[in-house]
Amino acid sequence: KLATGQPAQIDFENRLAINLLKKRAAGIEQFVVEDESRLVGSCNVPLELHQAMQGCPVVWLEDSFEHRVERILADYVVNLCAEFISVKGEELGFGLFADRLLQSLNNIHKRLGGERHQRLLALMQTALEEQQRSGAVELHRGWIEGLLGEYYDPMYAYQREHKAARIEFAGNQFEVSGYLSERSSRR
Repeated sequence: KLATGQPAQIDFENRLAINLLKKRAAGIEQFVVEDESRLVGSCNVPLELHQAMQGCPVVWLEDSFEHRVERILADYVVNLCAEFISVKGEELGFGLFADRLLQSLNNIHKRLGGERHQRLLALMQTALEEQQRSGAVELHRGWIEGLLGEYYDPMYAYQREHKAARIEFAGNQFEVSGYLSERSSRR
């Protein structure tokens, strides 16, 4: 989620189509796409593209819990906060960044359940207060670890089981990159 907001659905679809056409014109025939949801933020992947993706083989990217925590900390805390501050200024930018994080957690309130949501919300609020006070981001790891371990990891395990028949390779980033390069050269 960007500080500048998301494009309208029609703009999203047009940009996607233009990018795909440019890649095809450049001779790129194979694409690697994330197969997590039809939604990209508040935009929908066009139905025909999403349906085509459901028939494609899956390459499953595995990563350590610790590395995923650090990546989320960098992407959704450090970098997103910096983007908001760059666009809106220090005070307003931080406030809007904090609101975005809190709203994102509130958006999955029902799926988290009341008790878990309240616990993660308290951790997030404490982390945001400390970040605003001192600039330190370490406390964000608490809610990130909880959200990954208690919500996303079980969801990913379910998805992996559901997609097991389509998974043709699984590995870490280095292994997946090597596999995709090898697969591409065979075509």
